[in-house]
Amino acid sequence: MIFVSGGFGWQGIKAAENLKDLDLSSYDKIITNGITGFCIACFQLKKEKILQQSIKSLEPYLNTIDKDYIFFGNIKNCLKLSSNLGKYKYQLKEDANLNIPLEIELINLKTEEITTKKIGTIQESFFYSTLLPGIRPPFQGWYNTASFSRTPCYSLLKYKGEKIEIYDSPYNYHKSSTIQRLYKSIQVMRSRYFYELVMDEIKTRNKVNFKG
Repeated sequence: MIFVSGGFGWQGIKAAENLKDLDLSSYDKIITNGITGFCIACFQLKKEKILQQSIKSLEPYLNTIDKDYIFFGNIKNCLKLSSNLGKYKYQLKEDANLNIPLEIELINLKTEEITTKKIGTIQESFFYSTLLPGIRPPFQGWYNTASFSRTPCYSLLKYKGEKIEIYDSPYNYHKSSTIQRLYKSIQVMRSRYFYELVMDEIKTRNKVNFKG
C-alpha cells in the first residue's frame, strides 16, 4: 500500500502535523513533496526539537509569498519569487537513519523527468524537502515538485493495481486584493488543474482512497 501526502510552504507543515500520530508501519512506500517528508520523518523519530529549530530557520522564506508590501514592493516581490533560486544554507546538527520507507517526488528541470528519491536519513529528508524555488537552487537539475502540485501525483502514473491512500491538502485560493496575492492565487489554481488532470488517470489504474 502506498501513502501519499504533501503541500507547499506552510501547507506542507500543516499536513504533516495532522498525520503525526498516524501508524505508518503498514505502508510499502511513503511518497511526499514539499516540507511534509521532513516533518513526517521528525515526528516518526521523535525529533520534534530538530523540526522546531528547522522551521524557525525557514520562517523568513515560508512567509515571503504571503507577505503584503506597498504597491511597488508587491511587484518587486513577485519578480523575486519568479526568478530567485534561494540561498538557504542552514544545516542540521545531527543525523539519524529513518524507520519509514520515505520517498520525495522530484522533477528534473532539464529533462522534465519526474521521479521519486528514496530517503535514508533525516538530513537527506531535510535537504530534498527544502529543494524549492526561493529556498535552494536546483541540485544537479532536480527540484521538489511542490511548486507544481501541492500533493505528489505525477510519479504515481507508473503504478497499476496498487492501493493508494492520499492525504490531500486543500487547494484554497481567494479573491486577490494585491498583486502579491494574485500571484499566489494563480499558482494555486494552476497546481490544482494539473493535479486533478493527473489524478483522474491514476484513479483508472489503481484503488485510490482520499483522506484528510
